Amino acid sequence: MAKEKTTLPPTGAGLMRFFDEDTKAIKISPRGVIAVTLILVALEILLHAFGPQLFS
Repeated sequence: MAKEKTTLPPTGAGLMRFFDEDTKAIKISPRGVIAVTLILVALEILLHAFGPQLFS
């Protein structure tokens, strides 16, 4: 009994692979993302602590 040969679809198919780069995107380093996150967290804590006194 002969086995049926299965074929795989062609790779690529016009899709963007994970290592393709889009030159239009903004590039932010991982350190930059962590820095912005920490700044936003600190701002949130300060507004939570001193916000009612500032805006009353």
